[in-house]
Amino acid sequence: MNYNDFLKTKEIRVLPSGFNVEEGKLNPAAFDWQRHVVSWALKRGKAALFEDCGLGKTLQQLMWAEQVCKYIKRPVLIVAPLAVSLQTKREGEKFGIAVNICESQANVREGINITNYEKLEKFDATIFGGVVLDESSILKSYMGKTKRMIIEKFAYTPYKLACTATPAPNDLMELLNHAEFLGIMKSSEALAIWFIADQSESGKYRLKGHAEKDFWQWVSSWAVCIEKPSDIGYSDEGYILPPLTEKDVTVGSSNALTAFEDIARQIETSATGYHKERRRTLSDRCKETARIVSSDQNQYVIWCGMNDEADELKRLIPEAVEIRGCDKPEKKEKAAMDFINGSIRVLISKPSIFGYGLNFQNCNKSVFCGMDYSFESYYQAVRRFYRFGQKKPVEIIRVLGDTEINILKTINRKTDMKEHMRHSMADTMRGFQTGSNVSFGLDLSKKTYDIPVWLKGA
Repeated sequence: MNYNDFLKTKEIRVLPSGFNVEEGKLNPAAFDWQRHVVSWALKRGKAALFEDCGLGKTLQQLMWAEQVCKYIKRPVLIVAPLAVSLQTKREGEKFGIAVNICESQANVREGINITNYEKLEKFDATIFGGVVLDESSILKSYMGKTKRMIIEKFAYTPYKLACTATPAPNDLMELLNHAEFLGIMKSSEALAIWFIADQSESGKYRLKGHAEKDFWQWVSSWAVCIEKPSDIGYSDEGYILPPLTEKDVTVGSSNALTAFEDIARQIETSATGYHKERRRTLSDRCKETARIVSSDQNQYVIWCGMNDEADELKRLIPEAVEIRGCDKPEKKEKAAMDFINGSIRVLISKPSIFGYGLNFQNCNKSVFCGMDYSFESYYQAVRRFYRFGQKKPVEIIRVLGDTEINILKTINRKTDMKEHMRHSMADTMRGFQTGSNVSFGLDLSKKTYDIPVWLKGA
């Protein structure tokens, strides 16, 4: 045995653990590229689909779950954000795929079952042959309690699929946590191989310069990253979005300040300073928001961040339906469906409640009554409307206090950074996913990637 042969005996291979299903046997209502991706994911057995909002991840995960149920003859569990279960069930009915909504283990049936993350502790993972994480960005937290619970609960589940929008490349820990959930590699091990501590920011890591290509090739062995079908060689027809307009409205405050207070006053980035300033402008922002949504009869979602804002908005807009965190899941789900069906014209809520997973293409106007520093919550909330399937131009109005410009600057800076880095990630992975910029080449013979054990000790 020569040295190269010896090293091969020490390699860890990301090997497929799934089964073959011909694309022609998958749901005929799906697009060709969707069937191709699902066929690949079934062959992998454990895979991640990082696809931009509106690319049909719900149908793809249902197709995947349906085939896993048939193959392993055990039920599959889909775990989704709150209020998404009913939407998924309706999507399944549209494509002839039965979905059973579950509150607990007692409700589980053969076939595809769905519950939300808040109820996951009520289920016995050992009975399921497959699991799907919808909006799997919940795995983002490196040491989070929910992340650890999910990974441990489904450690021995034979088939796994994680579905989320294209992750922010500047938060690469999200990718590593996906790999750990799928059983590809522990995030701590991947961290040691490809990453180095970022000296500019405590507790952060960055890719080693010489390891970047190898890292993305490894990611491409178990995940696809798609912003639009052309990323994997298919036509973008039907996936070109209408224009998005983001309009800023700045209001002053009717709360009088002394000359000294006005000179000394400035917005702090701390939670205390931010909330103090937001309360100072609350009344004026709510009045302007109410004026905007009352100026026409279009549907609107008003995003707010505090219960006091929601109370004032509801007082100013009596016809609006307001949903908050303490409401029962049934009330939240009904409100979401009524808004989609057009029974509700104005919906008031927080991005943390309705900002993830839901399809609100029925609406093309939204108002943020104030904003916070969370780029992700803003991005996800906008993407409830601005997603593939939207037929009208989307207008987002941001109503801010006159001193909240720092928040807007932060959001705009993070938006530019995400767009740049997201395109970079998609461009980098495209070569590994396709082998060229024309054909879709996710064949397993090209996508296995060897990781020598001795690298872990480097």
